[in-house]
Amino acid sequence: MTIARMTSQSVAAAAQNISAQDVERQLRAMSSRAQGSQADAPQPDSGFFNLLQEGLKDVNSSVKASEQASVDMAAGRQVNLHETMLAVTKAELAFNLAVQMRNKMVEAYQEVMRMQV
Repeated sequence: MTIARMTSQSVAAAAQNISAQDVERQLRAMSSRAQGSQADAPQPDSGFFNLLQEGLKDVNSSVKASEQASVDMAAGRQVNLHETMLAVTKAELAFNLAVQMRNKMVEAYQEVMRMQV
């Protein structure tokens, strides 16, 4: 139970540092810098933008579900440790994937900015 609570707390603390709006703002800023104008920023109806937004919503919902499972476990409402640990691990993996995708996007942006024209 302590491991689940610690993992849930670390995922929740890390999730508080990144929000969908922050990632969206960073993507818009990178796009406008790369293309030179704000008019070329991703539109909310674009495929990639929607895919990214839905992915972040899924990560957020899995983190919230793992937090709820941990709270239920601590309160004695949910007695199945296996399901609690699965929820926490799923949230942790989803969050780590989102962070790695952000890192790769930033790395790709920096590589494009280093290119000489």
